[in-house]
Amino acid sequence: MKRLLTLASLAAFVSFQVDAQPPAPPADELPLAIATQWAQATIAACKARGYNVTAEYMNTDLDLKLVMRADGARAGTVEIARRKAYSAVKSGMDSGQYAASVGFPPGKPFPRPAAGQPMVFPAAPNGDKNMIPLAGAVLVKVGGKTVGAVAVSGAPGGDKDEACARAGLTGIAGELK
Repeated sequence: MKRLLTLASLAAFVSFQVDAQPPAPPADELPLAIATQWAQATIAACKARGYNVTAEYMNTDLDLKLVMRADGARAGTVEIARRKAYSAVKSGMDSGQYAASVGFPPGKPFPRPAAGQPMVFPAAPNGDKNMIPLAGAVLVKVGGKTVGAVAVSGAPGGDKDEACARAGLTGIAGELK
């Protein structure tokens, strides 16, 4: 009986050890380690230019997988970066291209709010309140397949956000083949 109990305990321990292993990331998204490398390189690139930003990675299921907010980045940058990534994934194009396609090309200012009113970004033509016509998100492809979008917010202009996102992608280019 004692031997049977010992074998049962050993089997339970082995079963627990197998179940305790973290699942491998889906093949259709960036592994967290790679997304983290991108975010760190992106934040460093922006910091070198004097910008405190938030860097985010969203997979094609619209799941926000990584949010990294630099010291000094404003809290609002988290939501704007999320909406930029969402816009890129939903539209199937970089968020700057999406913005231009809905009438907000680079350099076109948004209508200014009345004095004392908060800034409100134009709604997407399809009414999806998560989409935002701002540059700063870039689609990520691995082996030619889109695996999500990376987005940056906090630099003084979407073009600068996008430049930082692309600088971070350059840092992980070897991982995206």
